[in-house]
Amino acid sequence: MKKLVLILSVLYWNIGLAQDGYYGKPSNYPPNEFKINTAYNFDYKMTGIMTYRGQRHPFVFYVNSADGSLGVKDDDMAFMLARPVESGGEKFNFSVLFPDKGTRIYVTMNDPEDGPKKVCFTSNRSLSAPALQLEFAQAETFHRFMQNATKTSAGNHPVFGPQVLYTGEMNGQTLKVTISKGNAPVKITPAHVGYLCGVFADDDRRKNRYITKFEMSNGVEVEMQDFTPVNFIWSASGYEEIMPPSTYNVESMANNQDRLDEISRNMNDITRSMDYSNPDAIEMSSLKMMIETQRFNAIKSGHPERQISEADAGVLINRKARIIDKRKECERLREMGDKSGEAACERQLSQMESEFEELQRRYLDL
Repeated sequence: MKKLVLILSVLYWNIGLAQDGYYGKPSNYPPNEFKINTAYNFDYKMTGIMTYRGQRHPFVFYVNSADGSLGVKDDDMAFMLARPVESGGEKFNFSVLFPDKGTRIYVTMNDPEDGPKKVCFTSNRSLSAPALQLEFAQAETFHRFMQNATKTSAGNHPVFGPQVLYTGEMNGQTLKVTISKGNAPVKITPAHVGYLCGVFADDDRRKNRYITKFEMSNGVEVEMQDFTPVNFIWSASGYEEIMPPSTYNVESMANNQDRLDEISRNMNDITRSMDYSNPDAIEMSSLKMMIETQRFNAIKSGHPERQISEADAGVLINRKARIIDKRKECERLREMGDKSGEAACERQLSQMESEFEELQRRYLDL
């Protein structure tokens, strides 16, 4: 009998089904609550570099292994990931991304009457993370990608050891995902924690592994340098949520029901067609969503005549497209090493962005 047990144990291990003590074991850490005033807890710190539009941005993310929520202290990184466009004069404090709920953004604003005021914005789930981040967190999607991907050696990571490079397709994007061969000694409740990189549950090999690098064919790249235990707590006490007005002009909404239905369809179309893997497309789709939101707010406040016109909306969209094109031009000059051309391009880009911001305030404010 002992010999039979030994043989079965060896077979069980050799076919890759032996668990590593972490795979399939949910995190013991308390999950974060999706509340305005709460204490956010994170048990891991993820550091690395994100390449975005040709520029490298160091990042520090705080990770909750129980629910996959992500804490961000850096203003620039929070803006890139989920922060909505707001007027100036605010001080960013913290943001928390919940993969399946939305994003809380905590800032201090200067109220003309009351002085500094701590407020919280909530970003829609559909804009809180790229679709690839959401899809890659699903075990079936990850399994399908890894089964179909081309596998090559990726050398040794200084922290995570030997690695394998998986190259494949998802959502029309060519992805290069570098994954550690060894176990990640981290218990996680979701199938994936982190931001594109991080820790995921490999159901094929029945162990948790590190994703150390995530490259998209559009130039967005996330590279993880370390993933270490911490006990980081950030208190969100004393913040007031900025909510849409609770009082609507019922008569205006009733008289413009067809228009409201059209606006709702437009918003749904924007969300469905958004290419979350393309930063430029996200930027353009966000502007279109702001235009539809302005129209909705004009009707609900009783001033349907203040809706932005199609002509003015077209001006904003065309200006934004020109800014995106100019930005690409500056990047090409930078890659060519044309410093004088790049400097001139950056000056033109700055002027275009200033003019756009003025037009945006003029057309989108009620």
